Parts: sequence; structure tokens; C-alpha cells
Amino acid sequence: MYKVINRFKEKNHDGHIYEVGDNYPANGKKLVKARAEALTEVHEEYGVAFLKAVEEPKKAPTKQAPKLPSTDEKSDA
Repeated sequence: MYKVINRFKEKNHDGHIYEVGDNYPANGKKLVKARAEALTEVHEEYGVAFLKAVEEPKKAPTKQAPKLPSTDEKSDA
């Protein structure tokens, strides 16, 4: 995943404007790794990079609730 560090207009995403702090790519847009990597480098003309690679947030493991005995079971009383 990438975070926007400088505002830019993405020509490959129908002119979508990415604001600082946005995730890249936007929802519904396809990630082209080569394009994203190019945007992490300092642009020759503008003198800034536009994206920063960030780690995907790790999903917390889901804990299952302990299985309780069924109340439908008949007891031997």
C-alpha cells in the first residue's frame, strides 16, 4: 500500500486528484506497481516524490468464543 505525501493528479486514474494522506490507489482503481514505484521517486521536473510505501495493516487474529454446552442436551438425572 502507498500513502500520498504530495498532492497530485493521476493521469492513469482518469485525472483523480490525490490529496496528502490519501491511500493509493483510490478505491476501485487498479494498482500498477511500476507506476506506484515511479511515484515514490523524486520527480525530475517537480523535485518531490508523490507516494510513500507503507506496510499493509495486519489483520488482528479473530478469537473464537469458547464453546458453551448446549442447553438442549438431556441430563442423566
